[in-house]
Amino acid sequence: MTSQGLDACLELVADRRRRRIVRELRQTKDGEITVEALVDRLHDSEWAREDDSHLERDRIALHLHHNHLPKMADFDVVEYDADSGTVRYRPHERLEAILDSLPEESIPPSP
Repeated sequence: MTSQGLDACLELVADRRRRRIVRELRQTKDGEITVEALVDRLHDSEWAREDDSHLERDRIALHLHHNHLPKMADFDVVEYDADSGTVRYRPHERLEAILDSLPEESIPPSP
């Protein structure tokens, strides 16, 4: 996703987990967080639904590393350094306007 137009923004926030990630990143001090701390925040939210929290944390980390953070980096809403394990949020006016217009929501349990 190199274009930052409306369609690209909508595509990025179409996934409720990415919306949750952006909301968590917006609450971090200086917009920077480790992937491990982000996993903890997401696990403590409604994202986690399985009994084995260790496996769930691993699954969240895999989804972040292989799916969500690369898509968000392609859109330039985050800087993701997989080597150091850090994520830096880069505010994006259009994306934030879209998110602010949406209600916060719970992530339903996986089927």
